[in-house]
Amino acid sequence: MFRITIVHRFLRFAACGLVLGAVGNAQSPDVIVFDVGVDFGNTNDIHYWGQSGGIAAYNIATQSCNIGNAQLDWFDAGGDTRHPVISQNMFRLKDGRFEHIGQSWLKHGFCAVNEFEIGCSPCGSTSCDTLGIGCADTYWATLNDGAGGRSKRFVNATTGVHSDSTPAPTGPTVIRGRLQVAVADIDPAQNNGAEYFIEGHYITADDAAAGNDFNNASWRRVNVVSVSNVNGGGSTHRQEPGIYAWQDQDPLVDIIQVTNTESGTSTLYLVGCRVTLIGSNTWAYEYAIQNLSSDQSANSFRVPYGNGTTISNIGFHDVDYHSGDPYALTDWTPIDTGNTVLWDTASFGSDPNANAIRWGTLYNFRFEANAQPTTGTATIGLFKPGTNSTLSVPGLQVPDEPGAMCGTASSVATRNGGSNPSGYTASAPVPGLSVSFGVFGFYNLGVVIAYNGPANLVLGNGQALLFDPTSAPLFSLNLTGLPIGQASTTVPNDIALCGATAYTQAVLVGPTGAGPPFQLYNSQDLTVGF
Repeated sequence: MFRITIVHRFLRFAACGLVLGAVGNAQSPDVIVFDVGVDFGNTNDIHYWGQSGGIAAYNIATQSCNIGNAQLDWFDAGGDTRHPVISQNMFRLKDGRFEHIGQSWLKHGFCAVNEFEIGCSPCGSTSCDTLGIGCADTYWATLNDGAGGRSKRFVNATTGVHSDSTPAPTGPTVIRGRLQVAVADIDPAQNNGAEYFIEGHYITADDAAAGNDFNNASWRRVNVVSVSNVNGGGSTHRQEPGIYAWQDQDPLVDIIQVTNTESGTSTLYLVGCRVTLIGSNTWAYEYAIQNLSSDQSANSFRVPYGNGTTISNIGFHDVDYHSGDPYALTDWTPIDTGNTVLWDTASFGSDPNANAIRWGTLYNFRFEANAQPTTGTATIGLFKPGTNSTLSVPGLQVPDEPGAMCGTASSVATRNGGSNPSGYTASAPVPGLSVSFGVFGFYNLGVVIAYNGPANLVLGNGQALLFDPTSAPLFSLNLTGLPIGQASTTVPNDIALCGATAYTQAVLVGPTGAGPPFQLYNSQDLTVGF
């Protein structure tokens, strides 16, 4: 319980309360992905087509909704390109690494049916050529079949403009154009403890022109029962790109929005970061960059580090293109320059088809260091020529100089009040180590409760509550073996916990002899450190 709750609520190293929806113009359309993997009453509309050469193929249902105050273009007759294109993606969270493991070719929208959908309505229904205000439109998984789709290379995600390209996907019939995932990346037997997520993403010109294209992606957790059986495992997180699934599962993940100016508008990159203490004076630094809407794309990433720091185990991960797309699949080259770690690929001038971070993809960068994190500024290098050639990523966790892990020492402070007896004990909390709790009392049941604020509230029976019940609850542990009650747990092995305090108190109920119905004991204030 401690590991789950303290990570999710208690000692969060940094928070990123980000709002993705761009401020739109008056009287403008605004398309969002209302549901992913849902087709009306079917909440498991994730279709498995089969596999070839170690690659499994899927497609997922998507439902759009026009939350704007103007109709959204949906023209497709005679090669008209004023309609959305739909991207489908899959991500995996395994061993703390959030990776993009599959993408599809694009579904081109046709004939908006203007559905009435609770939460999207009221629907002002229109003809097939527009999606009305407050109206929804659903493509079930097999209708979203990427085998009949077209390549991302014909879409400028910044402007939303695209050509209705004629080249069809190539390759084995069962997988071509579809959401392709390596069997090794999704087979439960090879991915113990992994979590999986799907994402739908719409791009269209009038939505982009209105400045409403930062909220066009939504994600959802799925259950992978087997390679051929993937079903819905949670609700859709609307207006959030897939990278936010990482932070949803681990709130110690930081996500920083980085905007670029191109084609007279703003585009969005999302940079995620998680730093984990993995051993004595060794930290794992994990970064992810998701390009939501930038046509300019990115071809380098540079992370600074402090003097004297040693970098090791530098790594990289990308998502493969397929089905005849011309883009290179070459991994980026890492270079340790002595004060920065740099990953890059070829420039646009030398190879327009180099393996850049193009729109709708997420790439990973990682290394280990013998230094704790501090706040620094990383740099994203841009691929195509444009107004900017680089983007700064301020406030990112980067390695400091080697030194003491924490600025605080691990400590336990005892407080008491009212008529509470003493006798509740706790050990000092250190990341990665066990904390033990003990109390003596003739009661049937006992619990250790922790909140993130102290108090001294004397109750009517004279006992004192020593934690603030209006502050955030942190964790609770059942005491076993009463009257000599004991409990223990392990502090997460994470530098982010240093310096934070949990205000804990033991509570016993159900006396086995003389005594009040419940008994509050003294408090132990636990500060994490070394």
